[in-house]
Formats: sequence, C-alpha cells, structure tokens
Amino acid sequence: MQPFAICRTEKIKSWATLQKSVGHNIRTSADQRPHLAAVAEPLRVLAGSEDWALAWKTEVGGMHLRKLGQGQSHTLAREFFLGMSPEWAKDKTKREISAWADANIAWLNERFGKERVKFAVLHLDEQTPHIAAYVVPLKADPKERGNGWTLSDNALGLGGNKAALSQLQDEYAEAMKGFELRRGVKGSKATHRTTAQWKAQMAIPIDPPIVMPKAQTPTLSDRIDIEAYGKRVATAAAQAVFSQMKPHYQQAKNQAKQLKDQGEEIGKLRALAEQLQPLADMLRALLEAALGRPIAMNSVQGQQEAHKAARMLLDIVSPAHEPPTPPPAPVEAPGIDAAKRAASAARSPNRKPRAPRPWHGPMQ
Repeated sequence: MQPFAICRTEKIKSWATLQKSVGHNIRTSADQRPHLAAVAEPLRVLAGSEDWALAWKTEVGGMHLRKLGQGQSHTLAREFFLGMSPEWAKDKTKREISAWADANIAWLNERFGKERVKFAVLHLDEQTPHIAAYVVPLKADPKERGNGWTLSDNALGLGGNKAALSQLQDEYAEAMKGFELRRGVKGSKATHRTTAQWKAQMAIPIDPPIVMPKAQTPTLSDRIDIEAYGKRVATAAAQAVFSQMKPHYQQAKNQAKQLKDQGEEIGKLRALAEQLQPLADMLRALLEAALGRPIAMNSVQGQQEAHKAARMLLDIVSPAHEPPTPPPAPVEAPGIDAAKRAASAARSPNRKPRAPRPWHGPMQ
C-alpha cells in the first residue's frame, strides 16, 4: 500500500488564535513541546517571513469590513497542514525531503495565488517532516473601498461545503503523485481515534460526580504527532479532574482528622480501662463469692445477678437501720384555753367537743 498524502485545513477567526498558532509553528510561544528533537535545522521557512501576521493585521485594519466587525467575525486565514504517512519519510534523504517541500509550495502558489500564501514553514524537529502554511482569503473589493481589498472564503474556492474540500484533496493528491503518495479513501466515514481519545475514554471514572473533561482540539501539527498531543491533553485532563476531586479530597482529609481525634480519644479510654481492670476483676471475684457461683457479665441475667450480689455485699458491709420512730402525739398544754373549753362544754352539753389543738409552744 502506498503511503498517504495528507492535507488538512482549518479556519482561524481571531487574532489571538492566529498569534498562538504562528507562535507554535515558529517555536517562539511558551507552548514548547517536550517531544521536539534537537536537530541542526529544526525549521526551514519556505515562504514569507516570521512576522507576517503583524503586517497582515495592519492590512486587514485598512479594509472596509464594517459589517464584519473589522475582521473579528470573518476568516482571517486558513492554516494548512501538509504531510504524509510516517513510513514514507523513514528512508528519505534531506534532498528528497526538500524536493517534496518545494513541490508543496509550488502547489499552494498555483492553487491559491502567491499573494495569498503569506507564510509556510517546514518542521524537521518532529517525528515526521511536515509543512505548516497560512493562506489568507484576500479578495479585491468590487467597490474599491478602504484599501481596495476585503476578506472572502470564496476567494480560496473553499466555501465550507464538503464537495469543495473533497476536490481539494483530489488536487493535492494529484500534485503528490510523483512522490508515490496517494489520496485517502474517498467518501470514507472512518474516523481516526487518537491516543488521547483512547486515554480519555479509559480514564472516565465510575463515580458519577467526577466528569472527564473534553479533549482539547488538536492543531494541524498535533494530528501528526499524536503521542505529544496525548501527553498535553492528559496533563490538562488531570488538572481538570483534580479540581473536581479537590472537595472530595478535602472532605476525606477532614474525616481522617476526625478519625484521628477519635482514635486518640479511644486510646485514652483504653488506657483508663486497663488501669481499672484490676479493680473490676477484684469486684467480680467478690460478687461471685457472694453468690457462690460464676457470673456471666455479658448477659442480662448475669448483670442482674451481679446487682443482687452487690446489694448483698452492701447489706453485709452496712446493715440496714430500723425505720425512724414517729414523733409522739402532741400534749395539750394546761392554761386558760382549757378552762374556756370546759366552760363552753357546760353551756352546750349536746355539742360535740372540738378536738384539742396541738401545742406549738409560745410564740416568739
């Protein structure tokens, strides 16, 4: 089977995205990949200059794009990834790689126009050589407004429909025939499953509260070096998952502290129990001696027998006292009141005598 000729393209619709993409492709951004190899010639500029984006932004700023938000809601450029199956480049010389790169630039200039091919760079510091190129949708303004130019996807013949993109694949494969590279299967519905996607699926946790984040959208360069892309996505996914797990971690940490405190309290109680154990053994021996048989303290009946034996021991040690004697009946004190009651009884012989009032002594 012949190796494949690979041509992919993506729209760039913001200056921030463009700056990040260019920074990666010329290796000046902070997004340095650990997989990049240290070679004598890591990059080779094939068209344009590395600072092309600044000049392009100035040019777009002079266009009449009022309805398009001055370039903020329109395609600013298309990034192209031009490469091949890794096996093709394994035994190729530097001259053969250069010939392939020159053929790619010639195809870009012929297909889109040299004035639209703003920048192209050959990457030689990765596993498989490939080209990153930027083509802008430059079109003459029919009304010659602004600086006389405007932006339009139609200027590249790529309006976004599948037929136009399929035609692009046909044209690129035709241009690469001389290098024994072929087109992919036309109309194939097969999708490429990257290492990162496989890792993401395997890493989906069983616990529903933890949600696996979506994989980051790969750039054109990422798609040829899947291993590096997988590492980058795995790192981002790990950070996202950790942020979700942080509350659970904190909760577990608090529970661990509580268990530790409880463990210390249990340790103190255990030490106290060990100190009281000899006294408990002596008390149990006394209770069993009082009953004349062993006591099973782990049963309700045994505990009742222990209480009975304890009462027996208390009766022996401290005998029960007789109930207190009730106070004597109050004695009526002699005096004037008694004489008055006698006189009243003489006047009313049929009247039932009143019970004598108790004597409380003289009032203080």
